[in-house]
Amino acid sequence: MGPWWMYVLVFLFGYLTHKTFYFFRSLKISIGLIRVSQLISLAVLARTMENFYYTHTARMRQMREDASSDGDIRDARRAFNLELSDFKGKAIQEILDLHPSFYDPIVDFDDWSSAMVFLENNRDYILQLLNKDENDKETS
Repeated sequence: MGPWWMYVLVFLFGYLTHKTFYFFRSLKISIGLIRVSQLISLAVLARTMENFYYTHTARMRQMREDASSDGDIRDARRAFNLELSDFKGKAIQEILDLHPSFYDPIVDFDDWSSAMVFLENNRDYILQLLNKDENDKETS
């Protein structure tokens, strides 16, 4: 039958090789999921900013129609800008705080500007991902 220990060694080598490849495969999938969740979060925040600007524009239009003073309009604009910058900072910080420190190398942004650059660099992918449901409705 031959040396039985060779069979054991081959089995152990195969088992450890399988576990190693499984680990690396799951690591790749996990990093991909983290990046997709970051992109979706940033896309939702970008859409939120659009809605903030729409409401701000509507408020400014209403204030002009109501003949509010220039000082009131300027104060409302200043308050809006402060609120918006505070929201941006807090939103990005919340996203960053959700990541443990060992994920720092895969987080490609640290403030609003770099987050929007990251989102812009992956624009085609996120648009494809967000429009996937619309395409499914057409084909079903």
